[in-house]
Amino acid sequence: MGSIRRRPLFVAALAAACLGGPTVSDAGQESRSAAPTVHDGVYTVEILTLRGACDRVYHWKINVADGRITSPADGFMQASGEINAGGVVSVAFRRDEQVANVAGTVDGKIASGTWSSPTLQCGGSWRAARQG
Repeated sequence: MGSIRRRPLFVAALAAACLGGPTVSDAGQESRSAAPTVHDGVYTVEILTLRGACDRVYHWKINVADGRITSPADGFMQASGEINAGGVVSVAFRRDEQVANVAGTVDGKIASGTWSSPTLQCGGSWRAARQG
C-alpha cells in the first residue's frame, strides 16, 4: 500500500523534474556548465499519463539553469539530465526503488516529449512552455 500512496507524489515530482531546478542532492555542487544556455528559464509543464494507474494530469513550474535539469529545491527525488545545445531533453529520476525516464525536445519556448516508468508501470507525454 505504501507504493500506491507514493505513486501520485512520484509522478508529481516527475512533472517538476522534467525541466527542473536544483535538488537537495545538488547542494554544494558546482554547475557543470560554464555559461547559461538558450534553453534556460522558468517553464510551465503539463504531464499527461496515457498508460498505467498514475494520476491523469499534473501541472508544475520548473527551472532550467545552464542546460542542467534537476528537480525542485523541495523535491524528494534525485534527477540527472540535460538539455543539450541541439534542444534534446534527456533525464532520469529516482526515488527509493522507483525510476522514471524522460525524453523530448525543446524548440524555441516550447518543449515536449514522452516519459515512462518501468517501476510504476505508467507512461505518457509531457509538454512545457518557457515563460517570459
